[in-house]
Order: sequence, then C-alpha cells, then structure tokens
Amino acid sequence: MALNNGLRSASKLFKSSQQLVSKSGKTCLNLAISGIKLLQNKSSLHFKQMRKEIAQFLQTGQEAIARIWVEHVIREQSIWAAYEILELFCEFILTCSYS
Repeated sequence: MALNNGLRSASKLFKSSQQLVSKSGKTCLNLAISGIKLLQNKSSLHFKQMRKEIAQFLQTGQEAIARIWVEHVIREQSIWAAYEILELFCEFILTCSYS
C-alpha cells in the first residue's frame, strides 16, 4: 500500500517536472553546460602541460617535486570528473524538462 502511494507521488513529480524548469532556467542550464565544457577543455590542456613538466622533473632527478605534481594531477582529475557529473546532471534536467 505504501509502495503504491510512493510510486504515485513519484510519477506525479516526474510528470510535473516539465513545469519546474522555466525558459530562463533552461537558458541557465545551457550556459552552465557550455561553461563546464569550457572548464573541461581548459583543464585537459593543463593536464597535458603538467604531465610534460612531471616528465622533465623525473628526467632531471627531481623525484620529490614530481611526486607533489602528481598529487596535483590526481586532484585535478577528481575535479574534472566532478565537472563531468555536473554536466551530465544538467543535461538530464534539460531532457526531463523537454519531455
């Protein structure tokens, strides 16, 4: 009984999701998606540069500095993954609002 009530309320919420995102909200979501893509492109270029610098540190025998830079790369990769999740979530909201 409680499960049916939960399913009914969830389906009502999903059906009313069309009204939850206005035109300005859709515009903001599209701008957010493009901004996230821009940040991802910027960070991927930054990754390439950091990897080259890490290789130079290792070639010159500066292993301690290279380890610190590797930690930065790992942190940046985690941030990049979070950007990707945010982008997918924004796209999901947009597709639900157009349905």
